[in-house]
Amino acid sequence: MRILHTALRYPPATGGAEIYIKNIVDRTRNIEKHRDVRVLTSAMRTHGPISMLEPEQLLDDPIYLQRLHVGKTPYVSYPRLQALSYYIGHHKPDIIESYGFWYQPADASARYARKHGIPFIFHPIYYENRIRRKRIWQTYKHTIGKATFKAADVVVVLSEFEKNLILESNMPVKRFEIIPPGIDTASFQNPQENPFEKRSITGTILLSVSRITRAKGLQSVLQALPDIMRSVPDAQLVIVGEDFGYADKLRVLAKKLGVEQRVHMLGKLSDTELPGAYQHADIFIHASHYEAFGIVLAEAMAAGCPVVARNATAIPYVVPHEQAGLLFSTHDELVQSVISICRDTNLTARFGAYGKQHVEQHFTWDKSINKLITIYDELKR
Repeated sequence: MRILHTALRYPPATGGAEIYIKNIVDRTRNIEKHRDVRVLTSAMRTHGPISMLEPEQLLDDPIYLQRLHVGKTPYVSYPRLQALSYYIGHHKPDIIESYGFWYQPADASARYARKHGIPFIFHPIYYENRIRRKRIWQTYKHTIGKATFKAADVVVVLSEFEKNLILESNMPVKRFEIIPPGIDTASFQNPQENPFEKRSITGTILLSVSRITRAKGLQSVLQALPDIMRSVPDAQLVIVGEDFGYADKLRVLAKKLGVEQRVHMLGKLSDTELPGAYQHADIFIHASHYEAFGIVLAEAMAAGCPVVARNATAIPYVVPHEQAGLLFSTHDELVQSVISICRDTNLTARFGAYGKQHVEQHFTWDKSINKLITIYDELKR
């Protein structure tokens, strides 16, 4: 069985979706069981605007990964993998699997699969925002986008929230399957070195992990910090993640609020340091305005870190309110949630224990991959 994945971006490009795709590829590829998995993607780091990964970042690409040239589409952010249909045909796939609604690789793959009678699995990672309500995108949604959904034998979503969003958009879906990202719980639970101490960051650690963009809501956390410090005077906000052009604005805001000495931007941590960050943080704060899932939430829970997160989109599906953490909608709720957990060690322990259990029951790669392999076997019959 030859499974061909097509995706706009792929690691080392940063993002939860990119990590999700790579895990599926790595965990389903098994030549001994006759699963030959291949990937067609680009060398883009970002796509709006387009920037490219450095050549040295691509030296470890496996032989089954092929990066195609990218072409721009005039007047709209819709990068195209050039000659994609040709390369799909070259690999002679038994199943085509693609990612991202509003992304050209999925649209081109859907057309190819429909034309040649090849089973097609679509991971839309679907969301709506202000830009996608513009007329040009609404036209796309009801033409090309609708055709991509219609071509899919299976539409794989990350959460019940994403499924409902697609249903509300009246997209033609033959079959839904919910397959959330998985967590390697052992890597987040085995004791790791404290990455804050070696950077001389001490006190009550409030950790945020995300790309540094406006949409991730980090500005809300900074604005809450002065009020948090009135009750938690040793609070330190640690931000982990790659800068996507918003870090300088956060630094200006921190200085304006008088908390620049309490805000630490560590950049992107290694796979060995990140679990230690979750383990040694006192609270994980996630103020993102949109998540189709939110893998960092599951990582924090797997490490036993209590969570404070925005009550929006798929986040309540991942973090049960008042069981693994507290969800907020307003500035005052964010402040009070952090203070409540800092003041109550029993609450911290209860949230941490429940979070670990919740991840082990619902968000492991074994469950997700076994479900996906079952779909492959059904489609190949």
